Amino acid sequence: MMKKTHYNILMVNLPFSGHTNPTLGLAQILVQLGHNVTYINAPDWQSKIERTGAHFVPYDHYPDSLSERQKKVKSWSAAYQTVLRMGKDYDCLIYEMLFFPGKALADRLNIPAYRLFSTFSLNEKILTEFGKTGGFYLTSIFRFTFLRHLLSRKLQRTFQLAYDDLAKEISLNTPELNFTYTVREFQIDADTFDENHYQYVGPSINRPVEPPFDFTPFKNPIIYISLGTLLNRSVSFFKKCIKAFENEPYSIIISLGNRIKKEQLGTMPANVHLYSFVPQLQILERASLFLTHGGMNSVNEAIYYGCPMLVIPVGNDQPRVAQQVADLHLGKCLKRHNLNPQEIKQAAHTILKDSSYKNTILHFQKIAQTAGGNTLIAQTIIKDLQTKP
Repeated sequence: MMKKTHYNILMVNLPFSGHTNPTLGLAQILVQLGHNVTYINAPDWQSKIERTGAHFVPYDHYPDSLSERQKKVKSWSAAYQTVLRMGKDYDCLIYEMLFFPGKALADRLNIPAYRLFSTFSLNEKILTEFGKTGGFYLTSIFRFTFLRHLLSRKLQRTFQLAYDDLAKEISLNTPELNFTYTVREFQIDADTFDENHYQYVGPSINRPVEPPFDFTPFKNPIIYISLGTLLNRSVSFFKKCIKAFENEPYSIIISLGNRIKKEQLGTMPANVHLYSFVPQLQILERASLFLTHGGMNSVNEAIYYGCPMLVIPVGNDQPRVAQQVADLHLGKCLKRHNLNPQEIKQAAHTILKDSSYKNTILHFQKIAQTAGGNTLIAQTIIKDLQTKP
């Protein structure tokens, strides 16, 4: 019997930038290879997904009248119901790990599943660690035993999960093939993940077509500051960063996001440059230091471009990402509580003056740039599908 050469592939994700953005390049490559890709997500993602060439399908029964936070809470069940309705017509399901019912749902539909990790590969030990270090955010589920058991039992009933413990569902009910958007050398407890089932493909680097950034104003080494959604609304924190580097022999590029206006930060020192948005990959190529909140995608991009980091984490996986950066000598991490400008300046100076940080991240850069990325994921999935009856 002849093997199929073109597959109908269903992708599903939740409407969180850090979880959806890395997967868009995979959708695009699968389309370029001649496969039919349908991607389920919230309506806000339609234009980005359609630019990949994939067919976009919005969630069924997704409320318009709720707040953005409330809608995101509803996204798990909305995504689940949409896949359940249409999934049987596809050759496989590709899902990102935050959509934890993915494997159980694919089994229910009797189609193969493939899982993507935008954070570290996860097992029960790492999830428990996230619970202890991640603050009162999503990962706190794994900090409080009573909450974990209560919520897990409810989730098992709602999504027909294999286990009545969410950590076990994520750790044990796993697809045959799992792909993680980092290098194995950066993975926590890498030796606990079977290389036959967990592949480390490096960061998802899909450079958009955008005009070149104007670097002519910057005469000194560049320090690039970009913080996550929980910190980029903090005027006081940005002021600390500005104070730390005012009149220092560095060019400071700060990406503010859309929550803070430049006027709120007062008069700028001559060496500090504020932007609402910058093309991050272009900046990381040139920067000598990246001050970041420790989002996994940003950290992996810094590794890919060989830029040492000063990480100031907030919550979820960020504290553990920051610790990994420090432990592997890719940079340093600081706790944000009671942080003062002098501490920020001193940590930055340490990284910039000690060439061992740069040398270490250049070693990781070589690994990341040859890890395969979304191209390797696409090729591996298609090769695996061709072995299916």
